[in-house]
Amino acid sequence: MIETALQRAPAAPLLLARLGQFEVRLATIPAERHAAFRLRYEVFHRERGVDAPSMDHAEHVEADAFDPFCDHIIVIDTRARTLGDAPAIVGTYRAMRSPAPGLGWYADTEFDLSNLFARHPGLRFCEVGRSCVAPSYRSMRTIEALWCGLWAYACRNGIDVYFGAASFPGTDPAAHALALSHLYQTARAPEEWSATAWPGNALPMNRLETVDRHAALRAMPPLVRGYLRVNAVFGDTAYVDRAFGTTDVFVLARFAAAPLAYRRRVERVTGLRHPGL
Repeated sequence: MIETALQRAPAAPLLLARLGQFEVRLATIPAERHAAFRLRYEVFHRERGVDAPSMDHAEHVEADAFDPFCDHIIVIDTRARTLGDAPAIVGTYRAMRSPAPGLGWYADTEFDLSNLFARHPGLRFCEVGRSCVAPSYRSMRTIEALWCGLWAYACRNGIDVYFGAASFPGTDPAAHALALSHLYQTARAPEEWSATAWPGNALPMNRLETVDRHAALRAMPPLVRGYLRVNAVFGDTAYVDRAFGTTDVFVLARFAAAPLAYRRRVERVTGLRHPGL
């Protein structure tokens, strides 16, 4: 059953969506951004064992040179509290609406984006990444809250396309052969929307001839399954990120391609209609 639409009060202009116990909004103060970076540290370092240069072990945060140029979307469990009665941030995404000065796009370090933007000069692209959810909140309900926030963010900023790198844990693509093959065979981006992994760390995704759909979906991280629900498409090669300990795939989600039922649902939750649809 759908919740009532977001009441967009002037006192809370950075609130993006509410879904049950979850509140989705932009991190606006250093303490909120620090909490998002700390969640990333807990998930990427403590849980997955990643020890990349972006890890600050003294502060227990994960942050890189792109973060100052990003908006940070956070999901708060309003029924939970942390020490000091601070909001319980249980999920986060970062969104970058233009290339970072002197850095470019993060995804361009893994995938060749040179032709993507040239093919679609009239559309507004936004890179999303560093997505993570606290272990006890990894359900489609939390993913739905995140995507309601991303919908509202896109509506307010006129974004037509989200793109980025979606990660599978570990650097052995064979461990994800089922899921990667399913993405290649059923959700591969047409050439005009695709980006290929840079040579050297690039590996083919189509690793199995036959794939059990249900088994493949179960083998995917919840965030990747969430992308499929909005008709996102994926690149044709994977990139092994050894520094971060992941196998990454290029993902692109166009709001014009999202299922109508999905669009109507998030419109009711957020009270916002995308200006381009």
